[in-house]
Amino acid sequence: MAFCKVCTCGEKIVFERPLSYPEKCPSCGRRLVDFMTYVEDDPRVEELLKNTSGTTEEEKDKKPVFGETSSVKKQYYLKLINGSMIPIPDEGCIIGRTETGAEELAEFPSVSRQHLRVTPRRNIGVLVEDISTYGTLVDGQRIVKNTPVRVVDGSKITLCDLETVLMAKEGND
Repeated sequence: MAFCKVCTCGEKIVFERPLSYPEKCPSCGRRLVDFMTYVEDDPRVEELLKNTSGTTEEEKDKKPVFGETSSVKKQYYLKLINGSMIPIPDEGCIIGRTETGAEELAEFPSVSRQHLRVTPRRNIGVLVEDISTYGTLVDGQRIVKNTPVRVVDGSKITLCDLETVLMAKEGND
């Protein structure tokens, strides 16, 4: 019998013994102790996977299967109110006045030096995690500190009092 945990990023982690799971999710690095343990064939697991992926069965049929050779790739950016753009690397980054976007954010002292962890995930979109002093809003709702939240293209992300918008551009490799 195998067991599993389902992370908020949509990753299903399977392991052999009930307490033998890895310390962190291999995709996003979240601590797995925070998530429930299920028997691998439990029907609730499939329901959790559907809820975290944010796609319906019809949408899955329309989207290309990852692993197939597809040359279309999305590049994500945070667009600031002054028009400047902060590119988000494929491996993710920390946005802040001393991190990625330091030049663009220099004129906004309310933004923390390390404000937001941003992690693009090809199967679910983008995860953002507040690591700031004064907080972050996603589409007008305050997000819990150190808890990843899935955002989509066009989401309004407010860094303290600075409004930004997540934008995606498709490009070829």
